[in-house]
Amino acid sequence: MPFADRRRARWLLAAVGGLLVLAVLVSLALLLPGKDDPKPVASGAAGASASASPSATTPTPTPTSGATPSPSASATSGAPETPGADGTPDDLDGTTDDGSTGSTGSGGGHRTGGGSGPVRVGGPGTPAPSRTQPQPQTPPPGGTPSPGPSPSGSGSPTPSPSPSPSTSPSPSPSTGPSPSPSPSDGSCPAALEPQVMVTCNLAPGGPTLFRLPVSQARDMVIVQVSSKLYGMVPRLFGPDGKQVACDVSPDTYSYGPARCVTNGAGTYTLRLYDYDTKPLPITLSYLPVFSTDKCVALSAADRSLGRPTMYDGVVPLGKAGDCYAGDFATGDLLRMLHSSLVAGVFDATGAEVCSKGDWSVLDCRLAGTAPYRVVVQYGGYLDRTYRLALSRLSGPEGCPVVEPQAYGVAPDLTDVSRCRILRVPADGHYTFRGTGEIGDKSGALYRSDATQLCPDGECDLKAGDYTYTVAPSIYEIPYAMVLRSAADTRGCTVGRDDQMASGAPVETFDSAGQDRCRTLPTASGDSVFLRNGTAKGETVRYRVLDAAGAVQCQGNTVYDTYDVCRLTGAAPFRLVLTATGAFNYRVMIQRVGETAGCVPWAGSEYGTGSGARTGLSGTRADGTLETCFTVPADHPAAELLNYRLEGPQFESVLHLVDPSGTEFCQIVAGRTDVCRPPAGRPYTALLTYGRGLGGYTLVRRDATPSAACDLPASSGKVGGPGAGVAFDTSVDVHCTAFDAAAADLLKVGVRANTDKTSAEVTVVDAEGRTVCRGWGTECRVTGSTRYVALVAARNPGDWTPFPGTLDVWRLATAAGWAPECAAHPVSADGFDQRSGVLTDAAPLYCAVLEMRPGQRVDVAAANDDFLARHGLTVAGRENWADADTAYTCTRDDPNTGISTVCTYNGTTTGHAVLLFTPGRAHLPLAFTLQGARPGTGTERSGVPQWIGPAVATVGGYVEMTVRGTGLGLNSQIDLLPENNRYDNPPVRPLRVSADGTELHVRINLGYAYVGGYDLLVRGAAYKKGVPSPGYLPKAFQVVKG
Repeated sequence: MPFADRRRARWLLAAVGGLLVLAVLVSLALLLPGKDDPKPVASGAAGASASASPSATTPTPTPTSGATPSPSASATSGAPETPGADGTPDDLDGTTDDGSTGSTGSGGGHRTGGGSGPVRVGGPGTPAPSRTQPQPQTPPPGGTPSPGPSPSGSGSPTPSPSPSPSTSPSPSPSTGPSPSPSPSDGSCPAALEPQVMVTCNLAPGGPTLFRLPVSQARDMVIVQVSSKLYGMVPRLFGPDGKQVACDVSPDTYSYGPARCVTNGAGTYTLRLYDYDTKPLPITLSYLPVFSTDKCVALSAADRSLGRPTMYDGVVPLGKAGDCYAGDFATGDLLRMLHSSLVAGVFDATGAEVCSKGDWSVLDCRLAGTAPYRVVVQYGGYLDRTYRLALSRLSGPEGCPVVEPQAYGVAPDLTDVSRCRILRVPADGHYTFRGTGEIGDKSGALYRSDATQLCPDGECDLKAGDYTYTVAPSIYEIPYAMVLRSAADTRGCTVGRDDQMASGAPVETFDSAGQDRCRTLPTASGDSVFLRNGTAKGETVRYRVLDAAGAVQCQGNTVYDTYDVCRLTGAAPFRLVLTATGAFNYRVMIQRVGETAGCVPWAGSEYGTGSGARTGLSGTRADGTLETCFTVPADHPAAELLNYRLEGPQFESVLHLVDPSGTEFCQIVAGRTDVCRPPAGRPYTALLTYGRGLGGYTLVRRDATPSAACDLPASSGKVGGPGAGVAFDTSVDVHCTAFDAAAADLLKVGVRANTDKTSAEVTVVDAEGRTVCRGWGTECRVTGSTRYVALVAARNPGDWTPFPGTLDVWRLATAAGWAPECAAHPVSADGFDQRSGVLTDAAPLYCAVLEMRPGQRVDVAAANDDFLARHGLTVAGRENWADADTAYTCTRDDPNTGISTVCTYNGTTTGHAVLLFTPGRAHLPLAFTLQGARPGTGTERSGVPQWIGPAVATVGGYVEMTVRGTGLGLNSQIDLLPENNRYDNPPVRPLRVSADGTELHVRINLGYAYVGGYDLLVRGAAYKKGVPSPGYLPKAFQVVKG
C-alpha cells in the first residue's frame, strides 16, 4: 500500500471511531497482509532519547603470528527480492523480517543465543516472509554487554607496525576519512563510510536504513553490528533493490560479521530492524574489502620471510575488521602469523581461500584469483587486540645464507631472522638444526617450491638452496643454524680407544652449536665401550659415524650414558658430540678386548671367611666413573655374580660383554644373578658407578651342578630341619647341591626370624639354567635330576644380614604325596581345628586336599605371632613349577591377618597340598588351623549371643569373649560404633572352643570411638536397634580411661 493511502486510512479511522476503535482497527491491520505496516524510518530521523554522537576512529592494526579460522560460512547466492510498488525493495518497508535464516524465535529477526554454525542470509530455500509482526524478545538473564562508548575519530586506527629491524621499512597506510556527525539526538545517520564506526539508536518498532557506497563492480562487503538485541540479522540490498546473499557467523551476543559478495558498483542499502518498543543502541561499521583504500599495503620488506613487519592492532566492538593487502600471486605459499583473533584470506571474487583460529600459524597456498586480501575480524562483545605478520614462504626473501660449517666452530646465536637459506654444495647426507643458547629450536626445511622435506633434521640432499624456518611464532627468536655433511671431517681431532688407561677428561662446550668430532683408531669389525656423563650427571648427545657418515650407534637422551658400539662400517670412524649449550661433558671410549687399564677378575668360593671367599675389592681411579675387569677363558659355563659399592648403589650396573661386543648379562647393584658367558672365550666386565663413587667388591662363583658347595646335601625330608646360613658381608653366598628324580616335586626356601627378608634363594638345574628365584619365599622345582640351591644376602648395602635357614623338601614323588602330607587330609568345604607347634626341627605342617575348578578354601591360622608373619599356601601337581600357578592365595582380612583364601583356577579336579610355614615368624610357633564353612553371614560365622566384658577402656588391646553357636576362627565379627563417622575397631580371633560356643578375640581400641557399639556378623541382614540372628545392638561400650 503506498504511503499516502496509509496516511488517509489512519486519518479516517481517527475521525470516526475514537481511540478505542482506532486501537481495534490497528490491531486488525497488523494481522492482515499489506495493511497498515509500520512506516520505515529513514536513517537520520529522530530516534530515542539516548544520544550518541559517533566520531569514528581508525583502529591501529599490527600483524601477528598465526591465522585464525574465520567465521565458518561460505558466500552463497540467494534469490533476489523484487522492488515493491513504490520502488522500495519489498523487504525494506518493514512488512517482512521473519529472520528465518538461522535465527530462532517466532518469526523474529533475533536469537536468544549464539548459533552453532554459519547463518545464510538471502540464500535459496528461505521460507516465505511472515506478515505477522514478531514480539520483542528480552535477552537472557545475566544481561548483555553494552555496545561500548561512542568512538571518537576514525573507526579503524591506522595500523602501526611494531618496531622492526631496519631492513623492514614501516608501512604507511592511508588515514581514513572522518565520519559525518550523527544527529545530536542519537538517531542513526543516513549513510555509512567505509571503516568508520557509528554508534547510534535504532528507532523502535521498525526498520532503519543505511546507505553504503561500493565503488568496485565485484566486492566483498563486511558488515558488523553490535547490539543488545540478540540475533539482529543485517540485510543488504543492491542498487536494484534486490537482496544480496550474505553469510553470517552467529555469535553469542550478535550476528556478525556478515560477509556479502556484491556484483555491481553503486549505493547499497543496509536494513536493521528493531522489534522492541524502545530505541536500541547499536555500534556498526562496514568494510568494502576491495573498494576501500583503507587496507594496509605491505611492501616487499613488510612481507619478507626473514624479518616480516609485525603489526599490533585492535578490533573494537562493532568494527567490521582490519584489512591487509600485499602483492601475493596465485600459487604463492603465504605464511600468516597472528594471535588472538580470526584472520581470513580472500581472493578477488570474495571467496575465502583459507583461515585460522586464535593464536596460530597458517601456511596458505593461494588458490583462486588475485589480488588477495587478509582480513582480521572479531564478532564478539569486547575490544580485542591482535598481532599479525604476513610473509611469502615461496620465493623467500630476507633469509641469511648458511653453508656447511667445520666442527668446533661456535655459530652466531643472536640472529633473529625467521629463516635461513641452506646452501648445499654437493649431493650427500646432511644434518641440520636450529639451536639457541639453551637447547635446539624446532623448525622445518623446504624446497624451492615451498614443499617440506627432511622432518627429522637429516636426509640426503641434492646440491642447491633450501629454506629453513624456525618454528613460527609472533615473537622473535634468536638462534643459529648448524649445517653439516655427514662425511665432513673438517675440525675433527684425533681420538683414542684405550681411555681406561689413557684417561677421559672432562671437557667443555663454550657455546651451543660448537659440535666436536674425534677420529677413532678402531678397526672395522671391532666394538667399543662408550661411557657418557660427568660426576654431576651432565650428558651429551653423541653419534659414532663411519667414513661415509653412516650411524654406527647414537645417544639422544640424558639416559644414554652407556653403550657397546659395534663398528660394522668402513674406517675411519668418528665420534661426533652435539653442543646444545655451554656445559661440561665427558665421553670415555674403550675398545672391547683392550685390557690396558682393566683389572683381572678371579673366581671365588662359597661360604664366609677370608681368602678366595671375599671376592675382588678395589677403588676406582681418580676422575673415572667406571672400572674395567677381564675374565679369562677358563670360566665355568654358568656363574653366580654379585657386587657391592661403598656408598650409594643407585644407577650402578655391571655389564658383561663377550669379545664380539655382545652384552650377555647385566647386573644392578644389590642383585645376585646367574650368567652364562661364552664357553671357552674370555669376556670383559665394565662397572658403571652411577652415584656410588667409593670402593667396590665383586664376586663371581661357579653355578654349575659340579660346584663345590659349602653346605651339605639336603635329604629332602618333608618337615625336617634345614641348613643354617650366616653372612659376614652382603656379598657372601652359600650353596647346597642335591640329587632328585625328574618326577619329584620339591620346595626350596630360605627363612629368617626377622621382620626383614635377609636372603634370597636361586635354584639352578643340571643344565645350568636358573629354574627358580625368590626372596625368602617358596621356590618350587621339578623335572631335573640335580639342583644347586644358592643363598645370597638380600640387602645390597655393606652390612651383615641376619642369619637364616635353607629348607629343601621333597613333597611328592612319582608314587604320590609325601607321607608327612598324606597323613593330614582336609576338605576345601571346611575342616575342624588342626593344632600344632612349628620348631627348628619341624618347621612345616603339610596337609592334602582336592579342589573343584573355581573352588575356594578359606583357612584361618591363629598363632602366637602377633604380626601374623606366617606363611600359608596351597600348591598342586598342576603347574607345580610354573610361576603362574593354577592356585592363588591372598590374605582375606588385612585387619585381623589370620585368614587366607586360596582359589583353584584349573579345569579339572585339583590335587594339592596345604603348606603352613613360619614365614618370618619366630620359632617355636604354636598354631591352630581351621577351614571356613561355605557361605556368608551366620552360615559361615555362626550366631553370637553375648560379648564380654561389656565395658572396656579406650586405648591399646583388649581380649574379649564371644559366646554363641557355630563360632570358629573364621568368624567375621564387626563392632559398629553408634557414631558412624568412626571406623570399626579390628576384631581378631585368637582361639575357639571345640564345640564352637566360645570364641576368644583381641580388639584394638587404640583409636576407638568412646561410646556404644553394636555387634554384627559380617554379611548378616539387620535393622538398626532390632536384635536378630547375627546382630546384637548396644552389645559393647568403650569408656574413657
